[in-house]
Amino acid sequence: MALLHVQFHSQELNIAVSTDVILPQERCLKGRKAPVLYLLHGLSDDHSIWQRRTSIERYADALQLAVVMPAVNRSFYSDTAYGAKYWTFVSDELPRVMQGFFPLSNKRADTFVAGLSMGGYGAFKLALSLPDRYAAAASLSGVLDLARVAERDAQEDQA
Repeated sequence: MALLHVQFHSQELNIAVSTDVILPQERCLKGRKAPVLYLLHGLSDDHSIWQRRTSIERYADALQLAVVMPAVNRSFYSDTAYGAKYWTFVSDELPRVMQGFFPLSNKRADTFVAGLSMGGYGAFKLALSLPDRYAAAASLSGVLDLARVAERDAQEDQA
């Protein structure tokens, strides 16, 4: 397996972005496109958390799976009215750029998304918004009811 730290200029965000990518060497060296998992981080971490606190590289190796782990700050994988367009970045630009850089499959059957907490929200948002692109999605302790979270926060602010 290869672990690559990729930095590129995002046209959507108009900033330099960081993405870590795990690639199955054997498959890629043979010129075969790899199935891909987009693995999204939570609110209190960044894209490097998966390598620091999990065995993601070992799991990816066993499955000969590429894993793309983008940094999206505290964006909730959303576009903002007067700021960054993280939804557009993660839903459109990131897959396009990664497929341009690396031999990743673009077939629905080979494309997966998962995330932790805020990333779980992002994973389900991607899978439910773009069902023709993802074969499966997983939300690990995902924030899935943002309306309830916002309502609770507003009540706490008033107290």
